[in-house]
Amino acid sequence: MADDTNPIETMTPGQILADASVADFIKAMGLSIAEAQKALDINSIAQVGEYAEPRPGLNNQSLLQLGLSPPFYHYQHADLSVSMQLTMKVGKASAFGIGAKVDFGLGARSTGPANAREAQITLKKLPASATVDGTKIDATGADLDAAGEALAAKLRAPTGKFERALVASTRKAPKAELDPPTAKNPILTPGAVAFLPTGASSAGIIRIVETPAPNQKDSYTLAAGKTTEVSSEANKLLYARKVVAQINTLGGFKARLARDPGGDSTAPDAPGALGIALFDTDSSVLKKDALEELKLTARLIKEGAQNVDVTGYGDTRKDDDYNKKLGQRRADAVAAQLKAYDVPAGQIKSVTSGGEARWKTTPDNVANAQFRRVEVTLVGSSDLFVIVDSDTTQLQAKPLPDRTDGTPGNGLIVVKSFAAQAVDGQKLKLGDALTPVDIKPDAVNTADDKFDAGTPEAFAFNLAKSINDSSDTHKARATRRGAVVLLASVDDAVTIDLLSLSTDDIKLSAADGASITKPLAAITPAGPTANKDKPNVTLAVGVAVDYRTSRQFEQSVNGNSAISARLVAVPAPVQFLDEIKKFLEPTPAPAPTPTP
Repeated sequence: MADDTNPIETMTPGQILADASVADFIKAMGLSIAEAQKALDINSIAQVGEYAEPRPGLNNQSLLQLGLSPPFYHYQHADLSVSMQLTMKVGKASAFGIGAKVDFGLGARSTGPANAREAQITLKKLPASATVDGTKIDATGADLDAAGEALAAKLRAPTGKFERALVASTRKAPKAELDPPTAKNPILTPGAVAFLPTGASSAGIIRIVETPAPNQKDSYTLAAGKTTEVSSEANKLLYARKVVAQINTLGGFKARLARDPGGDSTAPDAPGALGIALFDTDSSVLKKDALEELKLTARLIKEGAQNVDVTGYGDTRKDDDYNKKLGQRRADAVAAQLKAYDVPAGQIKSVTSGGEARWKTTPDNVANAQFRRVEVTLVGSSDLFVIVDSDTTQLQAKPLPDRTDGTPGNGLIVVKSFAAQAVDGQKLKLGDALTPVDIKPDAVNTADDKFDAGTPEAFAFNLAKSINDSSDTHKARATRRGAVVLLASVDDAVTIDLLSLSTDDIKLSAADGASITKPLAAITPAGPTANKDKPNVTLAVGVAVDYRTSRQFEQSVNGNSAISARLVAVPAPVQFLDEIKKFLEPTPAPAPTPTP
């Protein structure tokens, strides 16, 4: 979700309608109604002659003499109102429009574009830049995806000229092999290379089902000399937080409550959550903190044979449809990362979006960062989980309380030890020719990243840089996320879809590895399509007549524009009929003039 303010959100309804010239539309529609009514009246009067004509089959009587009269058709009612529909950008299937509605009892709608323009910039390699109104903006970053995100941030209001700048990328995994093929670290999966910790480690999951009874305690023993007793609290959430705090004071371990990402106690409730990833506004790119959390979560899911659901969410600053799609992109990104961390696909039971539904009624004037999340939850569970990771001390074989046997209650349900595993992969072979790229442990010291030599992050940084430096040879590019390197074809691209609501003249161009793939232009709605949704219809006096109901007149056109009108037949005015009857009565013969 974007933190920038959409100008249309600050306009009053009157300003929006004036800008869209809706008043002119209503005026034209009202005059059209009057013209249509005039045509109906003329049509009714034209039938009078037929009703007054004597008919041989009726003993030379007219329909009028038999008591029939020509019907006069009128609009039953015609209410003019204005409605607005705003839909913002998602990927490439975007639209922005404002429409007016004319209701004739059955309802109708006609839509048209407002002052909305869109453009698209495509990045294929670095360096790359965009120029807006003469100002050059460089796309900078460790990889193409990061550069695309950085460029979008500069183009987006308030610093840039565009109300929306949405980033999307496509990845087609290139052919890749490890050398030697028996290497155990890193792990090569389709489209990703994941470096594991090189030292021995252990981790566990503590399940919190309830707080102990009043004045009671639970005792947690994680290793020799590492025991803490945790007393009851008012509820299980407060109790779980106390468990985390007391384990962290033991020393040698790092504990966190999965429900409270980043230690934020204001986070929404997340029953059954084993891991949570938070996202930047309008983004589905995993952040560094999320990558670190998911790495341990993934190892516990895999080694503990746990089945999980992955659900993505957005905050409430845009419409439901946008947030549903954004939540799905975020969920897809987390599921892909879990697989890159070697979680079997079969253990990820669902990857879905919750949109904004869970906090729809929650005020969100500051775009709550905790709403922009993906939850990895244990299938069928509503418990709280504390993740314990070894720091300087390893978990003992059976920490207490031991619940790994499936017994109920608070305690450890998963305990895993991971042996030291040095990085034994020496090269990564890429492309159809399997061009080798060195896997190096060198220390990293840049403005944005600092990693000690031999750490998983240092290996990943060096590999991604080497791949991108030689992409012309093997036709692959790389994106680093924590200790994972994501692989893509060099022909894949990052796109930035831009939306402007301003009427200002904006000059946009791109250079080097960037190009303008869609020039800035007004958004054009799709043309109308007709759909006859009534059987046996014909056209009379500009409206469709349904012969199944002789006095019901209806027109319906589905598509970008639609008008429906209901007409009713009313008896001719009594005065009109009296005048017609007088006209048809024989003229009395003049009285004879008396003879003098």
